[in-house]
Amino acid sequence: MVEAEPRSIAIVGGGVAGLQALHSLLQLPRVEKIVLFEKSDTIGGVWRENYFGYGAQVKRDQYSFPELGPAGLDLYPTGAQLKAHCHAYCETFGLWPYIRLSTDVQHLTRRAGPSGFRVAWKRASDAESEEEDFDFVVMAVGNFSKPFIPELNHSHFMGRILHSSELVDPEMLQNHHVVVVGYGKSALDCFILASKFASSATLVARRPAWILPQRFLGIPLEYLASTRWFAHVVFPPYYNASRLRRWIGVFLWPLQALLWWILVPILWFHFRLPRAMWPSHSLAWQLWHGHSVSICDPAPLKEALRRGARMLRGQLLGLTGTGCIIGTESAASSGGEAPVLLTADVVVFATGYQESWSKLFDEETLKALDPHGEGPELYKLILPDLPGLAFLGRILTTCDIVTSFVQAQWLQALLAHQIPRPAPAVRQPTQKSYREWRRSFAPVVGHTMVAVPRVFDYLDELMDDLQVWPSGRDRFLGLFQPLTAQTLLAAMARARATASPVQGRRVVPVA
Repeated sequence: MVEAEPRSIAIVGGGVAGLQALHSLLQLPRVEKIVLFEKSDTIGGVWRENYFGYGAQVKRDQYSFPELGPAGLDLYPTGAQLKAHCHAYCETFGLWPYIRLSTDVQHLTRRAGPSGFRVAWKRASDAESEEEDFDFVVMAVGNFSKPFIPELNHSHFMGRILHSSELVDPEMLQNHHVVVVGYGKSALDCFILASKFASSATLVARRPAWILPQRFLGIPLEYLASTRWFAHVVFPPYYNASRLRRWIGVFLWPLQALLWWILVPILWFHFRLPRAMWPSHSLAWQLWHGHSVSICDPAPLKEALRRGARMLRGQLLGLTGTGCIIGTESAASSGGEAPVLLTADVVVFATGYQESWSKLFDEETLKALDPHGEGPELYKLILPDLPGLAFLGRILTTCDIVTSFVQAQWLQALLAHQIPRPAPAVRQPTQKSYREWRRSFAPVVGHTMVAVPRVFDYLDELMDDLQVWPSGRDRFLGLFQPLTAQTLLAAMARARATASPVQGRRVVPVA
């Protein structure tokens, strides 16, 4: 059965993916009502508010709205600039009238008759919740929803416990003994901040991970990590690759192994961290198992270590009245040596976020969405098997804002019936092939996402459905150019200008 074009659409989440979905779906001619629900008092998602000095770890060309451009952003945009960028996006495209701020979506119930959902929502100022029916729901809550702090007995701790997102003022660290728990981008930023203001600063990481420098041997990182040629040379083919490309991948495997063996020591040399922080897994493993890789400038990190801040490999076991109990690898391997006790009166947990989408559905719907316990099972990483529902922005890449832009264009075309909704005979084999491909390098994951280096193949997959085919010139230059918002937009515009109505080519409007 072909779903009718929806007349009413609800979007959950006011981050970049939600705003892009709103902008795209407003262009559907038959939509009579569209509402974006945002629990907070303003839009921006992770850029709304976070720790002091937070910002993007990639350049503005890779992290700006394609339709808006990077004007007003620093080379590496600050969080405040990206928040303003989101507001400018809403102003430019007239999105504010469709956004309900301070409105928490509490539950989504599948309607018995027509496809769609009944949305239960509640304003922060109201005592009672309300219900509203929508033909289609877009989940755009992303991967950074609910701050996560491990459960520890801290009843005797006399200091202060913070999640990294709460560290909004460096005065909170002034003249304190600070322990930062974690090893991602936020942990490193908070550690560097603490080294400047605190009496002592210690970073504790249970599983140290690989960090990438902004420049590799003087070359901007995007010319390596965000280019097609690099992905083709050092990573296995995507799940839908041709048999020829798969065979080429087999023959390239010895070269790939050699390249990783050469690259990793050079990478480590950029930071020259304590030997104890050498990761126990390879960089290739980290990338292909869906773990994010932090990108930062090595200089502030090395300066923090010169100021006397230190890094410790170990696990936070508990808190005393005046410090942290750390179980280190050396303690565990020395036959029962006592754990390390660190003096601390501020503990910052840079331990990431938990998903929040699953709490909105009943058990039966949740089982249909997540049959394998690995996150929602999604066709093209957008559509679940349930009608009337889509997910946007669940993919972690170095250019999330560009990825969700193409996702939003694809979803708009699907709902307008300009590309066919896949039948089960098409959808299920595709989902199975993707799942088997992902499991071949990441047997256990917490999210359904595309591996970072293969984002080009994923975007090609969506743009092929949109019948946006780059010219030979764009294909050649695309091998060496980093993926940026403007290069993508320019390639789409050129494809639009040369499209043949006879061939049925179509480019979704982008402005």
